[in-house]
Amino acid sequence: MVDASKGGAKVEFFDGRALGDVDLSVVQAKTGDYVEVFGNMALSVLTPAEARTKKRAWATVTKAAMEVSAEASRR
Repeated sequence: MVDASKGGAKVEFFDGRALGDVDLSVVQAKTGDYVEVFGNMALSVLTPAEARTKKRAWATVTKAAMEVSAEASRR
């Protein structure tokens, strides 16, 4: 989620981490919007529904990766 209140942009990731100085020059994002970020650049603005879907998908992938890693370490 974007916080553009201080001239730059601070973005909070799905896992709660925050990243400052995100470049918003290619999107029209405002405080409270959801954006996709790659390499500290916002690439697109998401609807809340799109953001929820991507957050669920990311949680699924993260959980699966952790399970695979845990299984591999038991071997």
